[in-house]
Amino acid sequence: MFEGGTWIGRAQALPAAQDSTGEWFRLGDLSLQLASEPQSFLDAFRAQWGDCTVAEPPPGLPRLHCSARLLAGSSRLLLSFAGCELPDLLDASATPVRMLRHLARYADQSGPAPGWRMLADRNDGSRILAAAHRDRLVVDLDEAPPDFAIDALIAVVQSAQPGLLFLHAASFGVAGAGALLIGAAQAGKSTTALALGARGHAVLGDDMAAIRAGSSELLPFRRTLRLRPGPSVASLAARLGTVPHAFAVDPGGTMRTLVRAGALFATPACRPLPLRFAFVLDGFSTQPCLTPFRPDISSVEPLRGIVSESVPDWGRSPGRDLMKFLTIVDVLSKLSCHRLRLGTPEASASAIETLMMEATCNST
Repeated sequence: MFEGGTWIGRAQALPAAQDSTGEWFRLGDLSLQLASEPQSFLDAFRAQWGDCTVAEPPPGLPRLHCSARLLAGSSRLLLSFAGCELPDLLDASATPVRMLRHLARYADQSGPAPGWRMLADRNDGSRILAAAHRDRLVVDLDEAPPDFAIDALIAVVQSAQPGLLFLHAASFGVAGAGALLIGAAQAGKSTTALALGARGHAVLGDDMAAIRAGSSELLPFRRTLRLRPGPSVASLAARLGTVPHAFAVDPGGTMRTLVRAGALFATPACRPLPLRFAFVLDGFSTQPCLTPFRPDISSVEPLRGIVSESVPDWGRSPGRDLMKFLTIVDVLSKLSCHRLRLGTPEASASAIETLMMEATCNST
């Protein structure tokens, strides 16, 4: 827990982030260099985003440097930033507070020093989840939910890329064309993406899609897969036995298998793909069923799955949420969209593959 104002002096006294010996990650159209002391934060970040590591930052991409340090004798993690133009750090990292009921007790308040803002408990101002000022974000790891600091860093990376549109969706490629799988949690996005990957197609991400809105290109944005127990995981047992993987219990108490998509599927290195298709998941059946679908402003219910606390900017105001939704509808309206009632994972992947390959062949 934060103690009065003493932590601010320590946070401000540490040197700013700079080009260092940290590890590079390509996340969308931005190169992130992350260094941490101790090493544990970098290790935890790599465990989730290791598919995005690069030996050197690609030329021409904006660079963001982040230094993560534990403030001496405390549970407070300081993230300091330098490089490309920064978003408001507290606004970027606060989306879960706006979206999740169990975090609603935290409110945006003025900090105990000029220029600082903080997310503090409405009923106990000494309980501070996070605080920020200019290029510095402090997270109390004892107060924060698991992975909050990592998610906050990713939110800053996303918010620093205004030219990209981020959606809660799986993304993949078939025959050189990119596609989205849109659905709520447990609607079948990851399972279907896994089935497509097992058929040799590129999996660009199973939970978060990154789109260049201006050119309708789909970018890799691959977080480590977190697989629920079930037939789809059982069908991958032989593959899992040959690649590094781990196990972890999620907040709901479910044991997950953690594995990188790049290790699980021997597909070519992911690259940007022209976004041509979107599949909106619409329940389950004995056989997969694809129905043409044209999204518009009335498509709130079928597109509800695109909204997530892991995407910055949701929940700020009804007006801003509406504008964001309309932007997404505009992007989707230019694609070949279908509602998809899922059958078995293999049959569903086959139906998607057939539709995309036939459409791609007919357009050439």
